[in-house]
Amino acid sequence: MIPLRCILTDHGGPSLSSQFNLYYLHWWTLTYFVFETPQHREHALALVQRGGGLDAFEQLIGPVETVQAEWHAYVRRLKAALAGTDLEFLKKAKGRTAGDANR
Repeated sequence: MIPLRCILTDHGGPSLSSQFNLYYLHWWTLTYFVFETPQHREHALALVQRGGGLDAFEQLIGPVETVQAEWHAYVRRLKAALAGTDLEFLKKAKGRTAGDANR
């Protein structure tokens, strides 16, 4: 996995040109995590408006180390759901809509 700090700062990770698909998976899951996690969702648009850099991320979403652990747990649940071993995760996601800020 690419460390979250490397993704946010564009420094220290593997070569983007040779690992584009890996980066894409990380960007996709991180975006989905931020927009789907209730405590982060309310700050997601502000993060985008502020450019999504490290300082804005830590001010709006939380400390990188803490959020990275939450994000990794989210990805593990997503992977388990896709493998059919955590169907409750998919049921929760299916019940939400993009405008449902109260879940």
